[in-house]
Amino acid sequence: MSGTSMDGLNVCVVDISRNASGVEIANPVCTGYTYNQEFKEYLHAVVSGSTAAVCQANFAIGREYAGIVRRFLHEHNISVASVDLVGSHGQTVWHIDRQATLQIGEPSMISEAFDVPVVSDFRVRDIAAGGTGAPLVPFIDFLLFKKFQKTFMVLNLGGIANFTIVPRGSKTIDEVFALDTGPGNILCDTLVKIITGGVQNCDTDGRLARRGTIRGDILQELREHPYIKAPLPKSTGPEVFGPDLVWQIIARHRIEPIQYYDLLATFSRFSAEAVFLNYQQFFTGKYPLDEIIASGGGVHNPVIMEHLQELFSPVAICSPEAYGIPGDGKEALAFAMLSALYVWQIPGNVPNVTGARHPVVLGKLTL
Repeated sequence: MSGTSMDGLNVCVVDISRNASGVEIANPVCTGYTYNQEFKEYLHAVVSGSTAAVCQANFAIGREYAGIVRRFLHEHNISVASVDLVGSHGQTVWHIDRQATLQIGEPSMISEAFDVPVVSDFRVRDIAAGGTGAPLVPFIDFLLFKKFQKTFMVLNLGGIANFTIVPRGSKTIDEVFALDTGPGNILCDTLVKIITGGVQNCDTDGRLARRGTIRGDILQELREHPYIKAPLPKSTGPEVFGPDLVWQIIARHRIEPIQYYDLLATFSRFSAEAVFLNYQQFFTGKYPLDEIIASGGGVHNPVIMEHLQELFSPVAICSPEAYGIPGDGKEALAFAMLSALYVWQIPGNVPNVTGARHPVVLGKLTL
């Protein structure tokens, strides 16, 4: 899995089997790999690149994935012969809610490297069925956490943040709800690159945000963003919350470089508030939370996490590891599970989450 932050690849190997209650996992092993600076810059350039650039990047990303997987298998002493199937989300370069989506990273490069079937391109069938194409992890959240008999918010703080509500006592997927909340790390990461001239890609330990003061006028403007108030179902991406929005805010409020730390503090607060405002708007009365399970790159930013804890207090926030799920590898694990669902021809979307007309099997198979 490589998310909208475009900063690295998370790899997970896991044993997946079917049982009477659904799907069971065992022995997950996960590692995150950070791309080198040159490849990060290459990926970010692709988003605004030409057709030729996207075409070339499709194969370059597939080649990079294959190399990282080979490294992962070697580091964990796992033989290629023991791998039955690979699931690859690919790199999202554009997403238009309910209309189109594009993830690249040619799966044939992976299949050729290991002579293993690859399932990829998970989002397009949901869009073809009238859905938003995202988020796709809710079915997996349901399978992983329904047995614990709590009402969970399962939160992913990636470049774009999303959460799943798994109600206590859920028996069917129709009882689960989810949405993209808006920016997770993407606004902060974009501004950090501007502040540091590209030397840093994220606000490590929230140190830069702590140097600033939240701008109430800008925060209120962000709270009123049309996406925050949009009805369900909904999904979003960098085309809405990305570099263009950052530069628009800088220009509109005439923010000088010395004030960038204030803007970073504001973006950090808004990342948390976007989660809270969406929960408050759609679920607060019906689904009071027992616990929030948080993962994704944003959980390593203490400023964002402090804001979340303040907003949701007294609800506890914990890691998936408290429930035997690798925290930093959860999204990669989810797409491994979705690839297994493809092989078993089990629908993996959640129509009341994406708005699809009916359940569909997600993915395409490369042999």
